[in-house]
Amino acid sequence: MVEYFAYWITGFLSRTVPRHFAYWISLRMSDLYFFFDKRAREAVMDNLNHVMAYKGRHPTRLELRLTARITFQFFGKYLVDFFRFQSLDEDDIKRLVKVEHPEYIEQALAVGRGVVVVTAHLGNWEIGGAVMAGLGYPMNVVALRQPSAKLNDFFQKHRRKRGMTVIPLGSSVKKLLGALKRREFVALLADRDYSEHRGFTNLCGAPACLPRGAAWLAEKTGAAVLPGFVFRNEDDTFLMKLYPPIIPEPGMTHEAIQRKIVEALEDGIGAYPHQWFMFQKVWDGISYGDMTR
Repeated sequence: MVEYFAYWITGFLSRTVPRHFAYWISLRMSDLYFFFDKRAREAVMDNLNHVMAYKGRHPTRLELRLTARITFQFFGKYLVDFFRFQSLDEDDIKRLVKVEHPEYIEQALAVGRGVVVVTAHLGNWEIGGAVMAGLGYPMNVVALRQPSAKLNDFFQKHRRKRGMTVIPLGSSVKKLLGALKRREFVALLADRDYSEHRGFTNLCGAPACLPRGAAWLAEKTGAAVLPGFVFRNEDDTFLMKLYPPIIPEPGMTHEAIQRKIVEALEDGIGAYPHQWFMFQKVWDGISYGDMTR
């Protein structure tokens, strides 16, 4: 119940005070979270260290700490946006979001078997769903159930207000297959596996536990996979970066599809590591470089 009221107050402030002031409050709260939650802070630093080393950078511990603090602050802004932007129409999208390569959406649709959108806890994935819904595409999003029914209803209500159909994680796969059969969009997160059927895939050069649902759906149905991420710009506008659709070909295995999904994931995380909101260690202690400096 305490967690519910904390989110309710955050949502109320996000919608009622000016956006810049809501961001200011979120930055102060994020700093408190950063300084007092050692486990989350160290996890973010470990993940950053791994990604940066994979890209050829070898940051000092001070650099990692400073970058991790920015990650926490960006997450605070993400929460403000989640509650503030109840829905987005075309005018909002033109004002706030630049869509890079919108033609990839139509290319994915042209396959005629629905579209599996893959994204990550990167930038602002919730606005990505709102953008697609605002552009008129039927969006079905798979969402993790919250620990309490009241909190779960609170989050799902905000997603439905954006015009999205929410499919709880772990519910019948028939709902996903049905949406694709209707040639709709199904959105999945590709960077954390919440299922009991865990498998490892190389991410940034080392094994990580990643979900395979998107690859399985594409192999099963022939639906195109559309990778995409929404990144925050310095002026608090957004860039929706879309990647060429992955179109299953005859004989193409879900492992091959998964590898292409991971390549997009590596590109997005590598370009914006400070906007990757993973507060648990992705590689379970497997990382590059030395964080003791």
